[in-house]
Amino acid sequence: MDKQQADLVIKNYIKPLYGFALNKTGKIDEAEELAGRITLEVYQAILKKTELLDMNSYVFKIAHYVWAKFVGEKVKSSNQLRIDDNEVMSRDEGFDEVIRQETAGALRREIAFLSHQQREIVVRYYYGGMKISEIAAEMSLSSGTVKWHLFEAKKELKHKMNTIRSMGNLGINPIRMTGLGHSGSPGNKGDTADFLATTIRQNIAFSAYHKPLTVNEIAEELGISPVFIEDEIESLEDYGFMDRLPGGKYRTNMYIEDPSSTKSEALYHLYKEYAEIAVEHYFKQFFSMGEVFRGTGVYIPGGDVNLLLWSLIPYAGKQLNFKELNRVSDEEVSVSRKDGGHYVAYATIHRDFDVSFDPKQYYYCGDMNRDSDEHALKAWQVDTWWCGRQGSWRDNLSSDYISLMHVIKGDLPQNDVNIDAYRRLFDKQYLLRAESGLEVNIVYCKDKPTGERLHAAIPQPSERIKEAAKKLDQAVYQVNLDGQPEHAHKYVRYWSQNSMASGILRAFVLKHLVDIGMLKVPDPHRQKGISTIMLMNQS
Repeated sequence: MDKQQADLVIKNYIKPLYGFALNKTGKIDEAEELAGRITLEVYQAILKKTELLDMNSYVFKIAHYVWAKFVGEKVKSSNQLRIDDNEVMSRDEGFDEVIRQETAGALRREIAFLSHQQREIVVRYYYGGMKISEIAAEMSLSSGTVKWHLFEAKKELKHKMNTIRSMGNLGINPIRMTGLGHSGSPGNKGDTADFLATTIRQNIAFSAYHKPLTVNEIAEELGISPVFIEDEIESLEDYGFMDRLPGGKYRTNMYIEDPSSTKSEALYHLYKEYAEIAVEHYFKQFFSMGEVFRGTGVYIPGGDVNLLLWSLIPYAGKQLNFKELNRVSDEEVSVSRKDGGHYVAYATIHRDFDVSFDPKQYYYCGDMNRDSDEHALKAWQVDTWWCGRQGSWRDNLSSDYISLMHVIKGDLPQNDVNIDAYRRLFDKQYLLRAESGLEVNIVYCKDKPTGERLHAAIPQPSERIKEAAKKLDQAVYQVNLDGQPEHAHKYVRYWSQNSMASGILRAFVLKHLVDIGMLKVPDPHRQKGISTIMLMNQS
């Protein structure tokens, strides 16, 4: 019988079973306890039955069985402890001795694994010295419900204290996450790196990634008390990092990549191969277009086309995004967070293994878009191994571009009022000191027509590139799919699609262009200004 049907049966029999119990005991308090026992026994029994020809006979057969067991316990028990002025509750022989003598380590541990409500009742009753009527009033429950929970809690505790509770693998060997990030817009509380900043939250998320777990199961996997993780799980659920499923189970709602040497090597060779294809069939032509790009009126730091290409090539890489190849949309995987964020979260498990290449040289963070409607300003930036910037997206501030725009326009005086703005621009190398005065060190378009001309000059990708992009997506998907649970396959597809336009592929393109001598590594004082484009007067 399914749960919904069983709930309906219990609802219909609550009053008859209480009448049966009251008739047998003649005492209200004992009747409530007996009725609670019978109700539980009936509920557990009918859940296991697929078909019952005579429900009424079956229910009262169980009632008489529980009644006989109840009487036997009463006869056997030689002591009944008064627990309220007008209430008497039979306590299990031996269990109250455990409470009084506090064989506490095991007991307190198992109390922590009770449900939240039962734990609160047990603690109030046995450790707080409260009467059942007081607990009932404080928790807005009936006295009978409190008694029933105490009975069930005692039974559960007695059973669990005779078993050995094992510690899960994460309690012995916890994981650590790196590369915590997002695609979309973070909220006022930050992004994945903020919500999963602690080891305990990272391990909670990982524990329920491959299969749904209850709070207690997560606690056992981590080898700690549920008391310490309930609030953590609730917060992760509130902000969309975990989903609560039927049966009180939780499942992690994000993409967690678990890398290995085999996967890393496979992806390295894929990206290296397709970066060479992208250079040969798309980016190589940029190097013969210097005069075309100059003709748009775009500002080039130092007039050096090499510096322009350090920005324009990763910027143009967005052109290799063929949306018609997408199988998973942003909305299918993005989550609207309580703090205003709207993004899909990802993280990578830190694993120590050797590979044949230097992963740091292929670092990429972006595309980071900043804008100001008030100032009709837009800016784009990516971080790579070559730029040497620190702070990632958190230190990429719209206010810096606004300050730089005012410097370009000549309306940001160099005085004490603006000293912090200038200090930022110099520290970030957006602005340099030259013999002739101040020099802007990023690519920018002074007005909307200049920006339109620059965009028009960027070549369109060919069908050859589009076909390569399709093959790359499928190959990356197959590599990333290994070891991923079924519910996460949509995330795997999302993070594997448009790989030709991805940041990692663009990092491989830059590395290949440096290796073959087409791109020259910028001088140190120029590096922090590369891979940045500012568009002014966009209204």
